[in-house]
Amino acid sequence: MNSNERFHNHIQAELPPTFLERLAKKQISQIAFSQDGTKLAAGGEKRIWIYDLTDRKQSTLLSGHADRIRALAFSPDNRTLASASQDRTLRLWDTDTSNEIAILAGESSSIVNALGSSPDGVPLTAWNEEIMRLLGSSDAEPSKIRAITFSSDRNTLVSGGVDGKIRIWEIDSGRQLKTIAAHDGLVMGLAFSPDGKILASCGSDTAVRLWELETEHLLATFTAHSDSVNALAFTKDGQMLASGGRDPIIRLWNVNARGMMFTMDTKVGFVWELAFWKTKKYNEPMLAVLSRNGELFLRG
Repeated sequence: MNSNERFHNHIQAELPPTFLERLAKKQISQIAFSQDGTKLAAGGEKRIWIYDLTDRKQSTLLSGHADRIRALAFSPDNRTLASASQDRTLRLWDTDTSNEIAILAGESSSIVNALGSSPDGVPLTAWNEEIMRLLGSSDAEPSKIRAITFSSDRNTLVSGGVDGKIRIWEIDSGRQLKTIAAHDGLVMGLAFSPDGKILASCGSDTAVRLWELETEHLLATFTAHSDSVNALAFTKDGQMLASGGRDPIIRLWNVNARGMMFTMDTKVGFVWELAFWKTKKYNEPMLAVLSRNGELFLRG
């Protein structure tokens, strides 16, 4: 099946007006779609705005960071948002109540405030002095995180940094469980397969990689992009992975065969975010493509 057969529809969608206004004023530094396509989170200087894409209105404002937001990710159930900032903290938020759930990593002076409930409602482990020392001695620097994603079971959070490393965090305790040297440059995008068995990563080295996270085994490396790659999305069945970035071409990869299926010319320049959504109009999921200049297209 070629790209003309599989992705023949090309629809421009409308984004919330206030999001576009803030984007034009360069107030937004990072974005993330919810997995069901109903929400868009946008981070800027100290603040995070969450928009409802159904009515195109702002639904939530999250305040608490003391510097620019550098990475955002929704949990699989859309109820929790993770954010990393140049204020040296990695935080979790309840998107329903707008409350900060926890500071997962950061300055030890900030960690004493990190009490609350985990994404599944189970109380977090108390942040005692031992945990504070553990995080303080970690080699991770939250201000240098450029990508975040939740595991499908919501027990762990995976981050990618400017040092090319992937780090796995236990949400209940805030412990850093593993570190993987993944890219020769910045890790700019992360995505889990729906079954949680494969982690995809991409970066400024133009590479897209597939990992078996449990064993830290590298399954495949894709090198067709000609510039930095920062956006990844798995189809709902996990059989296909889309990747995009600074070059105007989206690549679609066969996960099982470990090869490229076809390409799509976006005609929108820098691809900022990718997601597969189900829509009422079409039976098959649509590929949502958001460009850096605020154009949203659905391909399906």
